[in-house]
Amino acid sequence: MSKGFGKIKQEWLDKCVRCGSCRNVCPVFNSTFEEPSVSRGKISLIDIIKKGYGKLDKEVALIFKKCTTCLRCNEICAMDVPYEEIIITAREAATEKFGLFPQEIAATSLLKDENLLNMAGNFSRLAYFVFKDSGSSGNLVSKFPIPGKGTAVVPAFKPGKFNYKNREFEPEGETKGKLIYFPGCMFSRAYTETSKNIVKVLNFLGYKVFVPSDLNCCGAPSLHAGDKKSFLKLKENNVFVLNNFEADGIVTGCATCCHNLKHNYMELNKPVYQFLEILEKHLDDISELKIDKPVTVTWHHPCHIVRGQNIPKNIPEKILNSIKGINYVEMNESDNCCGMGGSFKMVHPGVSDKIQRKKTLNILRTDADNVITECPGCIMNIAEGLEKEGTTINCKHTADILAACLKL
Repeated sequence: MSKGFGKIKQEWLDKCVRCGSCRNVCPVFNSTFEEPSVSRGKISLIDIIKKGYGKLDKEVALIFKKCTTCLRCNEICAMDVPYEEIIITAREAATEKFGLFPQEIAATSLLKDENLLNMAGNFSRLAYFVFKDSGSSGNLVSKFPIPGKGTAVVPAFKPGKFNYKNREFEPEGETKGKLIYFPGCMFSRAYTETSKNIVKVLNFLGYKVFVPSDLNCCGAPSLHAGDKKSFLKLKENNVFVLNNFEADGIVTGCATCCHNLKHNYMELNKPVYQFLEILEKHLDDISELKIDKPVTVTWHHPCHIVRGQNIPKNIPEKILNSIKGINYVEMNESDNCCGMGGSFKMVHPGVSDKIQRKKTLNILRTDADNVITECPGCIMNIAEGLEKEGTTINCKHTADILAACLKL
């Protein structure tokens, strides 16, 4: 048995009765129709290896990466099998034995290293030889077909960091509370305009917002890839910084960051909120907003919001419907994964593209002008799917459309 597999409790595996309910909802299985792609299959593989009837090799390690961690299996499982803990621990064991796959090394090395992020921002202007601005803010789309890929969308890294110094943003009127804004790596380096909009909206709602300069990546990309050592190092720094400032809570506009902070940062001394959760507390204020030009929008539920944090599905609808001039249209399968799954998109691009296309077609059927969501990975992947179809529909963050109402 692989040494790392000892951390996977047998009682976790024994909870799975192999009923196959997860097959009905798994986006990966419904693209590949291969048993190892689904939770039941992976749990069976782990069980076989733990009992000495099989071994952990590179092929099995690759199977463990064939999961978007969308949590649909957790949601539907009648036996409450802790699949997220199982798959992340299995990936950790695989990484201990074989190391990360090259695609994962590239992604996690960049996102966890401030110097590499600085270099990416400084050289971002060179990307315009191959890429151009996408309709979705913060993204670039390839000018020419990428061999083996076709249309590609990548984040537009900026030369500077959004929170390059400790900054405090004051509301114009009465202060109703103080929040620490956690940008995470993507909202600090690529989606900086969205970060500005998040802060502006929070100020409009009466919050004083503090943005610490020493925060880094939340560590989710490393954790989900199986590099727990890097995750713990990033977490240690973030916990120290976040606990060192007084506030009523921590807010982030990134679904994965928030899921990670809520479930894996138990040492934090203050509550953590998804941006959506703060908005819901102020529906009366939001109902005063009006967008200049009437627009039809739909909503994509990030997996790490609707399942990772169990935030009710009706909250985005309530928020968007309360704004004058916005026509909200429900998307079919709005809570299905978009196919991003962090480094899953790079390790299994073919499967990711199939899941992405299903999401794209559901968006197109709404005839919406914009699809709104709260996850940078989803924004990038959905934008790519829409670019492939040549549509004018854009993907935006909730804060971007609210800031447009505020004319900020």
